[in-house]
Amino acid sequence: MNRLFSLSVILVTATSAIAADHVFPLQFAWGLVSKTTTSVQLRVETRPADGVIRVPRFNNPYRRITLQGGLNSAQLEFRPEVTEWLITLPKTAVVPTTVVIETVGAPQLLAQPFVVEANREGAFILPAHHAVVHGNLLRYEPQPHKNTVGYWANEKDWCEWKVDIDKPGRYDVIILQGCGKGHGGSEVRISSGNSDLAFVVEDTGHFQNFKERLVGTLELTMGENQSIKVVPITKAKAAIMDVRQIRLEPSAGQP
Repeated sequence: MNRLFSLSVILVTATSAIAADHVFPLQFAWGLVSKTTTSVQLRVETRPADGVIRVPRFNNPYRRITLQGGLNSAQLEFRPEVTEWLITLPKTAVVPTTVVIETVGAPQLLAQPFVVEANREGAFILPAHHAVVHGNLLRYEPQPHKNTVGYWANEKDWCEWKVDIDKPGRYDVIILQGCGKGHGGSEVRISSGNSDLAFVVEDTGHFQNFKERLVGTLELTMGENQSIKVVPITKAKAAIMDVRQIRLEPSAGQP
């Protein structure tokens, strides 16, 4: 269960304990996490024994990760986990130091699901970074060349997006999916309430070679905080697919 904090500085012992009303900076054994409108700042006061800085997952893609002082972001090893991000300090880095994660959009911790509303055209844009993942392996991968829901090797893992629907009706479902060469053929169901559709994942030659596909329609009913669920039916090969975005557009002929 999420815990609520009201202190100006928080000692975090587990990333899952961070709540929606978290207060920055966040304090870890290795140092502090703070944020600006465009970045996350990791002030490293103590080098972890394994050299790995662990921070809670943010609900953002990122542009680059740099070590203050000029080291290129490529020298910082990054690995996304389900609920946290792992950044490895270079062996040459001298602490104290600051790691800067330049984010796309204002940094937001994954504390509660982001609820998507329709845009001016009445469409719902569901990006990978707003997905709520369920399971053991599936996760959001924020790297610039990925920016996707990936690691979909367990067919029991699934994901969902939360949406507020004020105009019910039929919506075309357009998915931006990638799938490695020879790994296509998995069956997937997308659903909302009692409406669902099924489609077969297409081999796109690479998991990060994304292809836009119209896979069917859903009947969306009015309501707040509804779920758009993506659940595998069968897994054909080693992994299901990568998903960068799903778009729900009012079907032709509707008001």
